[in-house]
Amino acid sequence: MGRKLSSYWFVISVLFVLLSVSFLTSSSVVKTTETSDNDGWYYLPAYPNYSPQGLPDFDQKQDNWKAHKGIYRLIGGLWNFCAPSSLANIFWWFDSKHEDLHGLPGDGLDSYPLVRDLNAPGPPTPGPNTDDHNFNNVNDLQTRWRLGRGGKELIETLAWYCNTNFCQFPLLRLSAGTWAKYLEQGAKQWIQDAGLEEHYRVEAIWKPEFSLIVDRLQHNSGVMLNLLLYNSNAIFFETFLGHYVAVAGIHPNGSIALSDPFQNEANPTPTPREHNDANVVSYDIYPLNFSSPFPDKASWWIPEYFDFGIKRLGGIPQFALIISEIE
Repeated sequence: MGRKLSSYWFVISVLFVLLSVSFLTSSSVVKTTETSDNDGWYYLPAYPNYSPQGLPDFDQKQDNWKAHKGIYRLIGGLWNFCAPSSLANIFWWFDSKHEDLHGLPGDGLDSYPLVRDLNAPGPPTPGPNTDDHNFNNVNDLQTRWRLGRGGKELIETLAWYCNTNFCQFPLLRLSAGTWAKYLEQGAKQWIQDAGLEEHYRVEAIWKPEFSLIVDRLQHNSGVMLNLLLYNSNAIFFETFLGHYVAVAGIHPNGSIALSDPFQNEANPTPTPREHNDANVVSYDIYPLNFSSPFPDKASWWIPEYFDFGIKRLGGIPQFALIISEIE
C-alpha cells in the first residue's frame, strides 16, 4: 500500500469487517488491452523492446515485500511495494520506447540508460545474455529483500530510491509504505542518476483533475495515482490506507484503465513472478463518478474499486505523480 499507512491498520481492518452494514459482490468492469481505435479509448502505445502490450503490469506481491514493523507483524506483514512497482512500470515503458526496435530481452544490449542491467544473480530469464529487459531484472528471488541491504533489482532499487518503508532510515519506527514526497524525490534522483534530467519532467500534484490526467496520458506521459480507500458504510474510519497504481488507458467520458500492482482482476491466472514478463498484463477498467464524497481531496473517484473480499471499496485519487518527456 501507499502513502503514510496507519499503524492502526489491523484495528481498522477488524472494525471495517464488524461495522460495515452492507455487502457488495465483485462487479467491477474489467478489460484487457484489446480495444478498437475508434471507441474513444486511448492507451499508452506498445513497443517491441520491451513493452509489447503497452504499459507493463508488474506485481508487488513478491519476495516478501511487506511492512513488518509493529502491529503489522500480527497480520503477517502488509504488502506495500505498490509505489516502486508502479514507478517501475513507467520507467520500463519509457526505456522501451527508446531501445532498439529490433532487439529482444536477453540479447545483451542496453542502449538507453533509464532502466539499466542490475546484474540479477539468477540465470538470465529469458536470456541467453544478461541485460536490462530480462524478466529477472525486474526482480530475482535469489536476492531477497533485506530492507534495502544487499543486491537489488529494478523494483527493489526503486524502493530504496523512494524510501519505501523508510528503508533508508531503518531505525525509525515510522509509518510504512511510500510517502509522496519521497516518491517524487526518488523519481527525480533516478532520472538524474541516469543522466536524463534534461529529458524528463516530474510533477507531483495533489487533488489532480481528471482533465489533467486525460491530457497527460494522451500526450504519452507516465501517470501514477494514489487512491485513498473509502468505505461508504463504515461507522468509523471511512477512509484508510492509500494504494499506488499506474494509468494504462483513459476514456475522456469517464473511465480509466489501471495497471494495478496488487489487483489483476482482468486476468488473475498469472503468478506475480510471471508478471515480470512485460507481455503479461491485465488492465482493470473502472467507470468514474464526478461527484466526490471528499471534494477537498478529489473532484472525481472510482466508486467500486478495491475488492476487500466482502465489499467493494471506493478509490479517491488524492495524489498524482506525472512523468513527461521534455520535447
